[in-house]
Amino acid sequence: MTTNINQPDLLIDEIEVDDRPPMEKLPYWARATNPIVRRHLGLYWRTLPPEIEPILYITGGWIVLLLLGIIAPFVTDLATTVIVVSILVVPLAMMFYLRSLFSIAANSAAAMSDEIRNKTMPLLMSTPMSVDQIFLGKVAAAIWRKMDDLILIVQAAAIFGPPLIIMHYAGIFTLRDGGPITYILVVAFTIISLIRLVIEPIMFGMIGVAIGAFVPFRSTAMTSAVAMVAFYFLLSIMLQQLNLGYTVASMEAVQEATEATLNEANLRFAIAILQTIVIDLVLPILFPYLVIRGLIRVVGKHVQTL
Repeated sequence: MTTNINQPDLLIDEIEVDDRPPMEKLPYWARATNPIVRRHLGLYWRTLPPEIEPILYITGGWIVLLLLGIIAPFVTDLATTVIVVSILVVPLAMMFYLRSLFSIAANSAAAMSDEIRNKTMPLLMSTPMSVDQIFLGKVAAAIWRKMDDLILIVQAAAIFGPPLIIMHYAGIFTLRDGGPITYILVVAFTIISLIRLVIEPIMFGMIGVAIGAFVPFRSTAMTSAVAMVAFYFLLSIMLQQLNLGYTVASMEAVQEATEATLNEANLRFAIAILQTIVIDLVLPILFPYLVIRGLIRVVGKHVQTL
């Protein structure tokens, strides 16, 4: 049987390889080459697109270790030996993250406030780009200014975040006693924490755009946007702490319950666990998405009346 060496490999031909430059893989509104984005960037337009693969590899490694821990718990115990480094690195990364969000919100508010004050918004709306792309383009410009910092923060969260997540929930979801569900929840918390680092800058940038659209005074708009960032994190921390206290109290009630009160205590603990899942898994993604979509609609209607 002879083989034609010039015959193309059908398997290779069927695989579609995305060989586009990294910048072109981003949505159009998020590209630094977008005219609206580049208009606000200045020299920052030379910032290189983020490298996503290392973050995916690191996160995938943690997920594999956690899933292996279902079968061999000692694997997770060895992996969490970096907890001391995590305690030092993650709070520092969170401080830089909060600083970056302040900058993104303030720059977005300033950019939109300038458009309203200079009455150039109707000119932008006459371009082929949609209102959504215009608003998100201003958000993207603010994010590109802090892109280098955000990438380092995401990398630090991917490397050192999971041990802190395990430690944070160790009092509620004990790894050895909780079974596979506990490991799966920790994996879910890890993934959600990284998604938050992507969607929250967009949300606060859009909040800054919304404030700038209604407050034409640059300094007032910037201050208000920064205050919204601080208020959001203060509220989220208070909500998590209150829920954590309620969950711990519910767990203690189960341990101290008698036969007559055991069913009621179990129901209370189940409600507490459900609240934890909603607060830590659902709200951090659903709330920013709803805020972004809602503000785009509200601000879009507002600027059309100018």
